[in-house]
Amino acid sequence: MMKAYLAGPEVFLPDPSALAARKKAICRRYGFEGLDPCENDLTPEPSPSPASLFAGNLRMVEACDVVVANLTPFRGPSGDIGVAFEVGVAFAMGKPVFGYSNDPRVLRDRVLQNPSEAVGSGRPFHTDGLAVEDFGLPENLMLSEAVRSSGGIFVRGEPGPALPLTDLRVFESCVAEAARILVNRRGPTGILAENRQAARSHG
Repeated sequence: MMKAYLAGPEVFLPDPSALAARKKAICRRYGFEGLDPCENDLTPEPSPSPASLFAGNLRMVEACDVVVANLTPFRGPSGDIGVAFEVGVAFAMGKPVFGYSNDPRVLRDRVLQNPSEAVGSGRPFHTDGLAVEDFGLPENLMLSEAVRSSGGIFVRGEPGPALPLTDLRVFESCVAEAARILVNRRGPTGILAENRQAARSHG
């Protein structure tokens, strides 16, 4: 059974283990073993330290076959920065990454929540005087392209209000896509090699 590292800001919920159990049950239905960051192999300490949490999470990313990353906006217009780091690490390790967001909006629309903020014409500028990334992507281009060129896809919620972190419908859709691409067809290595080669050819 392929191992899926479940990256996401759910670790900050009051009871993260309850939601993690639901996510792991969904993973099992699609042929994955879900790896919960809250259950990482910490070094023996009275209480977790930044160093032990960092090392434990990296070991889990290294041990997994695929990363399923919750990039729902967290305390801002973009996903949790710790999750973004883990996406980058997984990509560098050659692992497929599947991203999802409970917010259906593209990055531009999340940054420019009020249309009047788009100062001038052509390339959108925020009222702070800085340009806003406008590629129609669900996240910053480095994250979106890391997902795509790793062999994964980015799944978003249906048009409408953003769903809370505890709503797992988009997560399940993402896991289902990962199963369709990785479990039911070929292993991740061949897909990753093909996509990396295509990325180099277009680079």
